[in-house]
Amino acid sequence: VAWRGGQRARRSGSKAEGRRECSYESARARSHSQAKCRCSKSKHQQACSMGQDLTLTWLALLPVLWRAGQLGMLSTSLAPTPAVASLEWVLATLSIAALYMLHAFIWNFPGPFSRACSALPLKLLGRSAVDVFASLEIIGKVWQASVLLLFIGAEGRSAVAVAVLDQPVWVYATSIALIAAGQTLNFAMYKAIGNAGVYYGFLLGFTVPWCYGFPFNVGLRHPQYVGVVLSIWGGLLLAFGR
Repeated sequence: VAWRGGQRARRSGSKAEGRRECSYESARARSHSQAKCRCSKSKHQQACSMGQDLTLTWLALLPVLWRAGQLGMLSTSLAPTPAVASLEWVLATLSIAALYMLHAFIWNFPGPFSRACSALPLKLLGRSAVDVFASLEIIGKVWQASVLLLFIGAEGRSAVAVAVLDQPVWVYATSIALIAAGQTLNFAMYKAIGNAGVYYGFLLGFTVPWCYGFPFNVGLRHPQYVGVVLSIWGGLLLAFGR
């Protein structure tokens, strides 16, 4: 009787163990399925946000294209010109792109950049790598504007000044709206996540809190980049002249 009781207990224990293993496997499968579902939803949301970014920037480009068509500039701007093939154009393009090459370097090599920021001459630009990056960004923007003004020359600068003063009312209104919207997104980014968030602080040893407020709650994947593009379209619209 004792032997039979032991056999029943072992069989009962085996069944219970089997049920526990089955329950564990089911829970793990459900957890994995939920994780995949969350990942899928996240990727879907990111794709939707990126689509909204592209849609907004392309819609903002329509007034620029419309104005260029009114002035008969579309065919001229799309046709190859000797200026594009000139050495001056190549040098100006590379000089303007240098700031974005710096962005790519810091993004991909944050460690070497941080070490360089602790030594001269970069150490003079700020107390931390983020401060140095912010200072380099200001210097880079001044450099880009200087290169562009130098490239278009005195005649080009005069033409832009005349164009800005000789625009129809709808151009001024549209340009102001685009620049205002773009800079609102830009300044909102700084207010939401600060310099540490904007200048790759999470790669440079800073803790950047996750932000759910404006401008991250308007459905845009990259609010600051969208803001930059809107500002460029607004400025370009003003610069078009006869």
